[in-house]
Amino acid sequence: MALVVHSLASGSSGNSILVTHGKTSVLIDAGIGIRKLTAALFAAHVNPADLCAILITHEHGDHIRGAVRTARRYGVPIVTNAPTLSRIDGAEDVPHKILDEGAEMSIGDLLIRTFPISHDVACPVGYSIHSTSGTVVSVTDTGVITPRIREEVLRSDLAILESNHDVEMLHTGPYPYHLKRRITGEKGHVSNDTAAGLIIDIAEQEHPVSVWLAHLSQTNNTPAIALSTAQYLLWTCLGTTLDMHVALRDIPSVWWIRE
Repeated sequence: MALVVHSLASGSSGNSILVTHGKTSVLIDAGIGIRKLTAALFAAHVNPADLCAILITHEHGDHIRGAVRTARRYGVPIVTNAPTLSRIDGAEDVPHKILDEGAEMSIGDLLIRTFPISHDVACPVGYSIHSTSGTVVSVTDTGVITPRIREEVLRSDLAILESNHDVEMLHTGPYPYHLKRRITGEKGHVSNDTAAGLIIDIAEQEHPVSVWLAHLSQTNNTPAIALSTAQYLLWTCLGTTLDMHVALRDIPSVWWIRE
């Protein structure tokens, strides 16, 4: 039975990752409008009514935009921790389940586990999704790579990692100072260089991991810059490469399968 992962959108315009194993399909976030989300799901051969859960990482709009309407229309439960649920308008009035930070839950064929990340919201989490075919770990919207994040990523088969901004583009770009400070802070977003450091750790171990660079800034990054930064540091430090792709900002893009 194959574990299949699709990036439906990844960036400040909206985020949603589809994970399917057999008859079990879940979304990590639903940060795009319901029409766009529904179309993307059908294009990935998943009926929205067959979704088993919408896993929410945190309450920012680019991660929850379509969540409540999708839950209401199709009866799909929103799964998140209590502090996050309380900050999503209407979430307590649609199907929902509480999954505490650091806890785990079985959903169909999948075992879902959360772990803490660092962002300026109530209770942000990353997700580790396990199946008999492999493990997917998603880490975006974190200002730092903690030892726990590193541990989860190194045990994955597919790591979806934030590579939000190029430091030079951010510093010389149009954002006001307070926003630049937020992005580079411990509760902001990971840069290309920081993501590349974790990718070097991945490449140094024997266990192979595929990597998606995710949540790229529209203003302060490009897919080519994010990918070349990681590839250059990998080659310079280790003389090697690995299976690495960029999840595009506002359209369905990369997909991954593990039998």
